[in-house]
Amino acid sequence: MVFYLKYRPQTLSELVGQKMVADTLEKSVLNNKAAHAYLFYGPRGVGKTSTARILAKMVNCDGESKPCNTCFACLSISDGSNLDFIEIDAASNRGIDDIRDLRDKIKLSASNLKKKVYIIDEVHMLTTEAFNALLKTLEEPPAHVLFILATTEIQKVPQTILSRVQRLDFKGPTSMDIAEALKRVVKGEKLDIDDEALALISQKSDGSFRDGVKLLDQLASQNQKITKDFVEQTLGLSKTEVTNQLIKMLIQKDSQASLNLVSQAFEQGSDPKEFLNQLLESLRSVLLIKHGALEVVKRNCSEESLAELSNLAELASSNDLVRILKVFEEASEKRKFSSIPSLPIEIGVVESCLAEVGSVSSQPHPMSSLVETSSPRLRALDGATRSLPPTPVEDLSDEKVVMSVQGSSSNDMSTLQDKWNYVLETIHPYNFSLEALLRVVKIGSCQDAQLILKVPYAFHQRILETPRNREMVESVVSDILGKKILVNCELDQTAAQFNDMANVDVAADDEVIRIAAEIFNS
Repeated sequence: MVFYLKYRPQTLSELVGQKMVADTLEKSVLNNKAAHAYLFYGPRGVGKTSTARILAKMVNCDGESKPCNTCFACLSISDGSNLDFIEIDAASNRGIDDIRDLRDKIKLSASNLKKKVYIIDEVHMLTTEAFNALLKTLEEPPAHVLFILATTEIQKVPQTILSRVQRLDFKGPTSMDIAEALKRVVKGEKLDIDDEALALISQKSDGSFRDGVKLLDQLASQNQKITKDFVEQTLGLSKTEVTNQLIKMLIQKDSQASLNLVSQAFEQGSDPKEFLNQLLESLRSVLLIKHGALEVVKRNCSEESLAELSNLAELASSNDLVRILKVFEEASEKRKFSSIPSLPIEIGVVESCLAEVGSVSSQPHPMSSLVETSSPRLRALDGATRSLPPTPVEDLSDEKVVMSVQGSSSNDMSTLQDKWNYVLETIHPYNFSLEALLRVVKIGSCQDAQLILKVPYAFHQRILETPRNREMVESVVSDILGKKILVNCELDQTAAQFNDMANVDVAADDEVIRIAAEIFNS
């Protein structure tokens, strides 16, 4: 059996670093004042599910101590065989039908335990409808039922749910807490390990007891003495260490070292999506610390990680952090459509290391990050659009132009109609979702440097009027007509109009709209 299952805490006394939680649960059960529903909140791998199992045994134990781990109730809950002990993964059972099924079954009394216990892990993954279905049950559950909800993202749990449960916050463990938990495994398995190696494993656990035990299991499987050098050679850098080291290099604008570090991480098996998510989370933490929100970050990381993030906050300026965050937010969007998963991250690294640009006119064009791989025609287009004068922001957000078709410039209209396929072909390599939407757009009018596009649904209007999409269309159209063109969208009154993206599925007969809706809802 793997170590993290074999050495999972079985009593409250075996929980490390969660004294407040342990004391609260012990007193409430001993005084017969246990709540009907609990919410366990804290970082991953800190013991939420293990504590839920312990609580389930405490309220059902037949022995004198709670839990005794020798009676039928304790043993059957420990091995998961008891039918009155139900663990639900909300990530895979998140719909309203799953909750309705649960709600129907809780009416039945427990068959062989004092209380039926439902543990809903990752409860924040439930849909809004599922949460609503759970409300009444949580507020007035049968006396024979105990609910224990667990989450790592409490901000995604509705306030209506929070008001119906007793919340217990689990702290992120320090390296010393993790080392203490690992000593129990070392003693039980009689492992030959140095103190320095144990401390290093604790530091590489990313504030997770479970990760620490899994790392120890990995090292112990090689049947040799575990030394500090052996740990460094086998494990390398943790995800948090890599992203924190990358942030430092980005702040120092060292593009070469940053690219080498990213390349090394991917060669060692890091997933680009997870790597980018971790990087954004670390950057967010540094930004929050920089602006005094230390307590927000403190709840979700160890003391060692907090100290490292605080050092990065001192090293970076607010402008640098905001700029780098924006770059990698865009990289996160581009990654979904990139044929090379790591490319948007690598481009983001280079952009982050560039000197901050002061004027609008000298900023890179939004299409320039991909122009190096473009055809000669697109490189020529990029050069042409760079020379266009900057468009004031207020012109894009405030100006509403309504033109009639009769008043349009016939030459410009004719040119655009003839070259509309060229517009689509030019935009496709950079944003095929935008191209899909433009295929259902009509040219309403084009006069006095204003192009009005007629769109069938409000959904299209919202997407096309985002600054990035509008600017891309304007660049291509301006190049075709040889003058600066501003683009605005209007709903086509002859088409069916919908006020919410959710209503786009009504237009399922239009294959292009259906595909575009799926893309933008993903």
